[in-house]
Amino acid sequence: MARILRSNAVAIDDCARALSEGRAIAYPTETVYGLGVDATNREAVRRLFQIKKREVGKPVSVALANVESAKRFAVFNENAEALATRFLPGPLTLVLKAISPIPMITSDNKIGIRVPSNSFSQELLPRFGKPITATSANISGQESVTRAADLDRSLLDLLEIVVDSNESRYGQGSTVVDASGEAPVILREGAISRTALESAWK
Repeated sequence: MARILRSNAVAIDDCARALSEGRAIAYPTETVYGLGVDATNREAVRRLFQIKKREVGKPVSVALANVESAKRFAVFNENAEALATRFLPGPLTLVLKAISPIPMITSDNKIGIRVPSNSFSQELLPRFGKPITATSANISGQESVTRAADLDRSLLDLLEIVVDSNESRYGQGSTVVDASGEAPVILREGAISRTALESAWK
């Protein structure tokens, strides 16, 4: 059964430790709750797919502390730089060319990058020092949640820690943009509108 922890320094340390041990956590972002494991740990990611009942091979984004950290994993072209400057940290997922493959994370040589802006993520990510998965904390096909209390009960038996925090500023998923090519493509409109995005890359 998952430990339910309030968002504080102890929770950050405990989450970083759990991630380093290959365990899964549910953590708040400024959009919806995320399901986090060490994205560079193949077995931990495999376990994440089992927890979510998600088909292996479907893309999973990763969260990083800042854009500079993200550049170790993805190629930021001119449009990606413009979007990152305007919207990151924030509720944007950029799909970019991967610098090197991460097993079970990269797909078609691409990787989804998130830089969450909420305080818990901004403290946890540099503390852990590696990318963590940023997929929504739900069973595949179910609605995303913005409160720890609304997590599917079946998840609690499979997670090490759930961080209870009211940090969902937007209450909906991130906007997803494939900026890997010459012209950005909006894959999902979420917390950032199409109009706002297009003004950044024109």
